[in-house]
Amino acid sequence: MANDNILSHERLRYFKWSALLMAASIGWYAVDTPRFGPGGGTVLGYTLGTVGALLIVWLLLFGIRKRQYLGGAGTVRGWLSAHVYLGLSLLVVATLHTGFQFGWNVHTLAYGLMVAVIASGVWGVGVYLRNPGLMSDLLDGKTLEQHAAALGEIDGQARALAATISPRFLELVEASAKAPIGRPGWRRLFRRVPGCATTAAVESLRTDLRASEREVRDLFALQFRRLQQLKRIRAYLRLRAWTEVWLVVHVPLSLALLGALLAHILAVFTYW
Repeated sequence: MANDNILSHERLRYFKWSALLMAASIGWYAVDTPRFGPGGGTVLGYTLGTVGALLIVWLLLFGIRKRQYLGGAGTVRGWLSAHVYLGLSLLVVATLHTGFQFGWNVHTLAYGLMVAVIASGVWGVGVYLRNPGLMSDLLDGKTLEQHAAALGEIDGQARALAATISPRFLELVEASAKAPIGRPGWRRLFRRVPGCATTAAVESLRTDLRASEREVRDLFALQFRRLQQLKRIRAYLRLRAWTEVWLVVHVPLSLALLGALLAHILAVFTYW
């Protein structure tokens, strides 16, 4: 399929599996009439709890499987599609497992962490589907290194031209050439880059434009082209940062969920 992606993979195979699992869970919950009310301690509760725990462990294995592009069964795309849909079904399975009984305990902690992991996963799917296409458009078939090299070529031309006009213009060009491409740390996530020397050079040259001085107009055109190139690279780096940052949230939450799940299971078999 030309438009095949992780959500439509193999004609929604894993969506159908997920829908079947959720329908079966909801159907059983609807007809179940335990003596002391619904909850994790009933036959249905233990069954859904077991299914949920196995799903969590299986979903965590995806972090290992996605790095093994050779060998094993299935494809990375197929595993990711299953990861998405079965992860969503886990929300139904685990909620019905609780019987909607929550409290200030390790059991609710495990449930809350699971919800947080699923929410961060949904965010990750959106990032995965949206950002790569935008990033590819920004690079326009070139590598990031080629775009950086283009900046260097513009700087060389601008230096040579500015040297023929005045020291002040050469100083502007030199400052522009030293403008950092990206911002460090978490500031990469934001569009605005305050104090950009290239922006300052463009604005300064804009006020100096005079019809009789072709060199100034040409220098302005070079700096304006540099600014557009710089914005393209910065937009790419910003999208890449957003693509990576969700893992900083998703992976630690997943590990915390595994720890809470083990504590939940230990508490159940120790005290119940």
